[in-house]
Amino acid sequence: MTPDLRAIITYEIRTIDKVSGKVVPEDEENVIEKVEYEPVEKDIPSSIEIPRSLRDFRDIDELEQWLGNIEVRDIGSGVTVKEINQDIKSFDCDDYALKLQEKALKDGYLMSFEIIHPSEYNELFKQGQIPDGTIHAINSVIIGNKVYYIEPKTHEIVFVACLD
Repeated sequence: MTPDLRAIITYEIRTIDKVSGKVVPEDEENVIEKVEYEPVEKDIPSSIEIPRSLRDFRDIDELEQWLGNIEVRDIGSGVTVKEINQDIKSFDCDDYALKLQEKALKDGYLMSFEIIHPSEYNELFKQGQIPDGTIHAINSVIIGNKVYYIEPKTHEIVFVACLD
């Protein structure tokens, strides 16, 4: 297992009394964000067999057809993910996105791993909403000059932007 890091963000409220120079607790004028990191053990594949040439999907139909041939349980929705012997309770969004990207690469397609914030995710994706204060892992592809995001758990595809 390779150690991964999970950020733990805590907030400390500090106000300094101008006369005494001492810290006065419980005043919300001075909020200081402290970020600490805690190691998290995750299995990361050491190598992925990739075809010699990778390509973008030709069109949205090819992407939809390819996604339609992949069951989410093949990516990791069973009780245990057999390939890595990981309990589904610890199989979260980044694991789904990485496994979908790995599947695409093995099949000869270019697919990226993306981190998205709740405001953007909730605006674009209709099948589910994520809470504020979190981040979420998804995938992206380029088709022609258009960028699409893919929710790896549901295979929902959303248009994001034109490159030109």
